Amino acid sequence: MKICLTGFTGTGKSTLARRLAAHYGLAYVSGGNVLKKLIGGEEALRDPGWWEREGGKRAMELRKRDPSFDRRVDEELIRLAMEKGDVVLDSWTMAYLLEADDKVAIFLKADLGVRAERVARRDRTSVEEAKEAIIRKDAETKRLYLSLYGFRLGEDLSPFNLVLDTTRLSADETFDVVRRFIDYWFNVRLGREGDLDDKEE
Repeated sequence: MKICLTGFTGTGKSTLARRLAAHYGLAYVSGGNVLKKLIGGEEALRDPGWWEREGGKRAMELRKRDPSFDRRVDEELIRLAMEKGDVVLDSWTMAYLLEADDKVAIFLKADLGVRAERVARRDRTSVEEAKEAIIRKDAETKRLYLSLYGFRLGEDLSPFNLVLDTTRLSADETFDVVRRFIDYWFNVRLGREGDLDDKEE
């Protein structure tokens, strides 16, 4: 089982990915963390708001000048997915790039204002500063992947099996909806009924 989660900053993607990994007893792999460590080292890896701050801005400029960073990360994610077999991939690209019969792809979206409020709480900054950082990051990320791979992130949703708006959902509600969908998706594929085995205490 390969669960690919995609969504812009503040939609709840990483929180959901870690919780699903714990629930199903799967490995959790974050494309953002792999890239952060590659560019910014361990210090960047420890900072959840790094992408929205100066370090993240410099990293984006570096990525635009040298797309090999992103290609290396994506190649590593594909390698890990095939090596581990069962994995949750927290990534903007894997829904588009990973080819696997046992894959389910989920896209999370949310209103900009709600996303900014969530990021502001996480990073202890103002909502306005968070909103400006999100708008800039969204635009640059879209341009980067359009140039690198030719897909329109957030617009081309054809690779996804579920698109969920988390604007009015709590983290618990988002998890419950997605968990039920994943159970349904793989049970239909496996031809059995009931929840998949969960390992969450």
